[in-house]
Amino acid sequence: MPQNSKFTSFTTTEVSRIVGASRRQLAYWDKTSLLSPSLRAASGRGSRRLYSVQDIVELKILLGLLKSSLSLQRIRTSFRFIREWPEPLSSLIILTDGETIYLYQDENLLVDTLKHGQTVLRIAVQDLITEVQERVSEFFAGKAQ
Repeated sequence: MPQNSKFTSFTTTEVSRIVGASRRQLAYWDKTSLLSPSLRAASGRGSRRLYSVQDIVELKILLGLLKSSLSLQRIRTSFRFIREWPEPLSSLIILTDGETIYLYQDENLLVDTLKHGQTVLRIAVQDLITEVQERVSEFFAGKAQ
């Protein structure tokens, strides 16, 4: 990304070309407050919306989720949650199973964005087996002394 990407602005037409969404989709998402341009909102007929690089990233996420057959309502709910997430967007990995949308927080934890941050715990059974084997070995080694 260019050094000055923070200060770069893009018109609806430019964003449409970059992300592959129609201008009509962009206008609808703005009108319904799903994803509005952060630099300049529409202020009447003929006014220009201005999008930031961050807006473009969010639009790419939105389009990716739409391709997974999730309803716009589920995506809208998830986006509200994601925007309130304390870590920067660039640090997130977003997963979906077609039913819900998860934030991948670390190797052992998924956060369900549609259930107000309910976490899904990952337990790697192979890791547990290894740990148990080590502890059992230590136990018997201690007993033998």
